[in-house]
Formats: sequence, structure tokens, C-alpha cells
Amino acid sequence: MRKSVLLDKRYLGNVGLRVLTAALAFGAVAYVGYHLFGGFTSGLELLDAVPTTVTRTISADAYIMRDEEPLYLTSLSGGSVAPAVSDGGRAAMGAKIAEVYSDASAEVEKRLAEIDEQITLLEKNSAEGRSVKSTAGLDAEIYETFFSMRSDCAAGEYDEALGLRTSLLVDIKKRAILSGEITDYSSQIRLLEQEKSQLKSSLGAHLQTVHASSTGYYFSEYDGYGDVFSSDKVDTVTYDEFMDMTRADPSFGSGFAVGMMVHDFNWYIACPMKKSDAGIIADLYKCTVTFEYSDISLDMDVYRVIAQTPGDNAVVIFRCQKMPAGFDYTRMQPVQISAVEYTGFEIPLSAVRVVGGFEGVYVLDEVTLDFRRINIVYQNGNTVICTGKPEEWGEDVTSDDIVFPWIGQNDVIVLSGTDLYSGKVISQND
Repeated sequence: MRKSVLLDKRYLGNVGLRVLTAALAFGAVAYVGYHLFGGFTSGLELLDAVPTTVTRTISADAYIMRDEEPLYLTSLSGGSVAPAVSDGGRAAMGAKIAEVYSDASAEVEKRLAEIDEQITLLEKNSAEGRSVKSTAGLDAEIYETFFSMRSDCAAGEYDEALGLRTSLLVDIKKRAILSGEITDYSSQIRLLEQEKSQLKSSLGAHLQTVHASSTGYYFSEYDGYGDVFSSDKVDTVTYDEFMDMTRADPSFGSGFAVGMMVHDFNWYIACPMKKSDAGIIADLYKCTVTFEYSDISLDMDVYRVIAQTPGDNAVVIFRCQKMPAGFDYTRMQPVQISAVEYTGFEIPLSAVRVVGGFEGVYVLDEVTLDFRRINIVYQNGNTVICTGKPEEWGEDVTSDDIVFPWIGQNDVIVLSGTDLYSGKVISQND
């Protein structure tokens, strides 16, 4: 009995030893395999080198500068102005541009402006004989304006919501025209003219009719900064003088203001910015400027760059020769300036390495790594746009080009990994 027990213990001990040995061997193989596999993969992330184009955009505040003549009626101290010409409309010398009534009513004046916009739109479409077109774009604008109004009302900003009413009404009318719902333009214009007459009669006695003293473009509002930001100053203003202009107070003449005349179709914006941004723009002839208030993009000439001396800032003046309908000429407003386009391979900055004194990236060439030089043309945060050998360097192949070749299209770029070097073998299963 004792001998049997002793044999069982020996047997179980041998089995346990074998199991333990097998487990240790399996663990050793797994450990070595893990590290070998880790050595092959190195946590690699790969990206094909495919050209892309990005636009460098500069954000700035734009100050509008124009040739403005404020219109004052010294014989009156108040009342309501009913423009006879839509904002930005051209008026010949002697043409009627506005009528003044005794009772002031901002609400009626606003509705009269809406009617004028709608009449202008209807007359334009009647003259063009416009056919039915897609309304998808207008539908999107209408919904966007509607939800903006709803958000403003929910936030208690009722003035902001009312300010969007005109554009909403005009877009709805435009959609009806484009979709063919409105075809009898003359009857629509007649109804609007009737409403206009009724509104004018509610403004009390007619006090005066205003005529243009010279040819120009009429605007019904004047902010008092016409002399401060006069276009006469664009050729001579210094950086310090311009900054003084931005701190100036508005100035109004005596009498009742009924709007202003702009006598030159050339108008300008002056944009303070960093010298580094201004330096990029200085090399260009034109830039696309997006005005956020109007959601309109205009191609504008780079007219003048005024550097702060000494200092790190500058003012860039752009010129435009178009006066788009419905444009918001608020004196100071945010803009986005599309300064320059860069075309190349877009990669994370973390993928850029320095080898032999040259910036570059590692690429996967079948199963091995190789180093490729790059030429960084633009950096935006943690991303860069890079190219191969710059064209201005010529096509001659140097010894550096042979030892450190340039990146090319469709190279497989290694974005991350550890212990990377040229010639390193990478597992085909990665």
C-alpha cells in the first residue's frame, strides 16, 4: 500500500513537471514572438503620398473705406425717410432718391425697404424672362434663416430676429419666381406699389423730396464715419494714422440725415494683421475675401501694404470694383482672406524626422524602410504640406539627392513607429 502511494506520487510529480515545463516553454515562445512581432510592426501607421491642395486663410477685421457724401436736410430735424432708390442703386444727377414724411416710424421704414427690394427683384426677373430653375440652394438659405430667427427668439434677441426678416421675405419671393409660382410680375409689382403707397400715407405729411446733387450710388443709412474712413486716405495713410482712425468717434453734421451718396465704384477695405501674414499677401495681386455678414466672397486687388515701423504689425488695403446687390457695408466686419494655395502631401508634423541634417520621412519600400527628403511649404498647427525637390532647384541630380532621395507621389509614408532606420525589414503581415 505504501509502495503504491509512492509510485502515484512519483507519477503525478513527473506529469506536473512536464506540464510546468511545457507552460514555461510556451510562455517563452510567446514572449519572444511578441517582441519579434513588435520589432517588425513598431506600431506602424501608413499613408499614401497623394497630392492635396489647401488654402491658407487669414482672419482679420476689415474697415470699409469709400468716397461717401452724407446727405443732410438742414431745414428738418426729424421724420421718416422713404427711399426711392434701393440701397446701392445708381442715381443720376437730379434723380429722386428719397422722400421725407413727418411721422417717424422705424417699422414702416423697414417694411418700405423690404418692398423696394422685392420690387427690384421682380422687375429684374421680369426683364430677364427667367425660366424655372432649381430652388435647392434657396431652400437651404430659407431654412437656415428661419432656424436662425427661431434661435434668436429663443435667446430673447428679438432685434436680431427682426433683422433677418427682410432677407427671408426676399428669398421666399425669389423662390416663388424661380419655381414658376409667380409668373405675372406686373400684378405682383402693382400690389407691392399699392402697399407702399398705403404705408407712406400712414407716415403723415410729406415734408420734402430729396434729389441727387450728382451721379452716384445711394445708401439710406450713414454711420458718421465717412470722413474718418474716406477713400481719399488710402494712398497716404500711415500705420499709426490708421490705428488712430479705428479709435475715432463718429461725426454727424447739422440737420436731418437722409442717407449718403457714394460717388466712386472703387471701394476699399483696410485689414490690420501680423507682418508675417501681410508679407504673404504682399507677393500677390489678388485675394478672395469672404465677408461673413453678407456671406459673399469677392476677388479683391491687393492695393497697398502699410508696415508698422518698428513693430510686428501691418495694415493691408484691398480694392474692389464691384458693388454686389444686398451687400452689407457695415463699417467694420470680420473677413476671411484666402491668401495662397499650397499643393503637396499632407502629413502630421510628428512623422517628420531629421536624418543627416535633412528633414524627411520614412517610407515603406516593399518590406524595408527607406528615408525620403521633403520640402515643407506650409505648416498649420500639427500638420504640414510637403513636396519633393523644389522646381526652382533645377533637375540636376546631386550627391545629396542620391544618398537622400526625395519623396515622390504614391510613396507609402510611415506616420509613426519606434526604432526606424533605412534598411529595416518590416514583416509582410503588418
